[in-house]
Amino acid sequence: MSNDVDYFEENTDTGKRKNRLSRMILLAAYLGIWSIALISFWLFTSGSDALWYSVMFLWILLPITTFVVSMIIGKNNYWESRKWFFSIIFGIMYMLAEYGTFSMANMVTFHKINMPEFVMILIGAIISLVGMGIGVGIGCGRSRCTFH
Repeated sequence: MSNDVDYFEENTDTGKRKNRLSRMILLAAYLGIWSIALISFWLFTSGSDALWYSVMFLWILLPITTFVVSMIIGKNNYWESRKWFFSIIFGIMYMLAEYGTFSMANMVTFHKINMPEFVMILIGAIISLVGMGIGVGIGCGRSRCTFH
């Protein structure tokens, strides 16, 4: 019976609209948290707050958000086989969070251009891939295997 409900939700106009809205809300929530991280750096931190900011946002909040959003994408099979490309996007966003905060502050202070830390893309992508893999596994537990 559950498979019939899943089929109905995925293949009707109402189901497709609900699916599309869920995907957009999920991405908007991620972008909102990412934006808050950057805005709070520039508006609410000083030099003495750098360690607190780094731990709170770059080591805890953004990785957890990336993991959870990726897990939801994997569990619900959003974007089907294209969902795996979102790991690269999340990796780029993770790198841009560091580049748009600490690197940018350094560039402004010392009047020079720094290259982004490309290893941050790999770190963010790995966090996303783990979350997505777990989400796909949960989806398979609901008899919707979506490894493609």
